[in-house]
Amino acid sequence: MKLVRFIIISVLVLSLIVTAISSLFPSTVIVSRATEITTTPQNIAYYVSDLHHWDAWMSEWKENKVTFKDRTAFIGTQTIRPISKTDSAAIFEWIATGQAPYKVQIEWIPLKQGEYVIHWSFEQHVNWYPWEKFQTLLNEKLLGAKMELELANLKEAIMNKQSSVTPAP
Repeated sequence: MKLVRFIIISVLVLSLIVTAISSLFPSTVIVSRATEITTTPQNIAYYVSDLHHWDAWMSEWKENKVTFKDRTAFIGTQTIRPISKTDSAAIFEWIATGQAPYKVQIEWIPLKQGEYVIHWSFEQHVNWYPWEKFQTLLNEKLLGAKMELELANLKEAIMNKQSSVTPAP
């Protein structure tokens, strides 16, 4: 009986310690990456604002079947839905099965004439549950590397589009 009581008390104390440690993590996590490009805002908006053009730069979209229903894209266990767009930004809701939804924002900010910074961010709000808080520790590592790759693909797609419409001298 003492062993059972010891095990129960140990599990409770360990659970409280894990919950206390996880409470030190923020409930809102933002992962962001940026790249610079020389182009027009229309070229950026063409690839970023419309989910139908994401296959030109999102590697996962090239490798897997994407289906569309209305304005929402379904790819594997993920759903991406546009929320809003302006002349300089597009905002999406990105839901991956088993995770809290992400607010995804891609904005293009002018640096000087013809040069822009494309800033891409994933924002996620999680509950107080320790497993959700600990899961966010992986966001920076996994999402960040993937975002850098996709931004390089986006930059390449925009540059290829520009070179195909630029008249030869």
